[in-house]
Amino acid sequence: MKISGIVKSVPFLNGNDLATKARQLLRNEKLLFVEKDGNFRGMIDRTTALQITGDKSTLTALDIAKPPLYQTTPDDTVEHVARKMLKYNTYILPVFDGTHPIGYVGLSEILAILILENEHVAKMRIGDMMRTYPIYVDAEDSIVKLWNIMEEIQYSGVPVIRVATSRKDRFNKLAGYVSKKDLLLSGNVRKSIHAGMSRSNQPKVEKIMNRTPILLSEDDTVSTFVEKMIQHDVSRIPVVNEGYELKGIVGKMDVLKLLVEGW
Repeated sequence: MKISGIVKSVPFLNGNDLATKARQLLRNEKLLFVEKDGNFRGMIDRTTALQITGDKSTLTALDIAKPPLYQTTPDDTVEHVARKMLKYNTYILPVFDGTHPIGYVGLSEILAILILENEHVAKMRIGDMMRTYPIYVDAEDSIVKLWNIMEEIQYSGVPVIRVATSRKDRFNKLAGYVSKKDLLLSGNVRKSIHAGMSRSNQPKVEKIMNRTPILLSEDDTVSTFVEKMIQHDVSRIPVVNEGYELKGIVGKMDVLKLLVEGW
């Protein structure tokens, strides 16, 4: 099956537009193309937009646009694109018709197709394939610490916990989740990262986290993950027990790996 039917459109920015306009658009968009004088000059994603600070407000879209490291064409197949995404560890591939960009294909759409063709993976229990001991931040951690962790691991988001106590022991209770989109929506992030605030004055993660994230249980199936991923437009979903103890996490790339390795 060719990917031409699942290519999503991408807004174009003029190279002279301010970079702050790109940051604003990427609160809702996942990717922007930049052109100047009718020529494609690069693209901007959320990771790049998060690096734009108030003291860099004179930067233009052309200043921060980057050439795509990987790309595909409308005639490429779903299976081939899936392998590319796994190889390059990317959720998005820009789609080009010759030298002209026409949109992007997302991993969500790829998984939605592939899961229908693999009943074994679709019915797999989340507890049997999730990542245990996931990287997380504490609700009391600073936004700067959160940013540094996300920069290092290059994840789209991380769970937020608070240490809780039961009759038997202490455990990490899920308090929320923070994604790159949450960071973009928060003006505190850019100010905190570059303002040189003392640790005691830095805003805490709890100020920007999503307090009602989408969740999975260990007894849910991979098919349920894909359904929630598409319905809520998320890339990673925490796994909890009845007491909201963080037990693991499942991401798009985890499911893609299962599907590709099964071919």
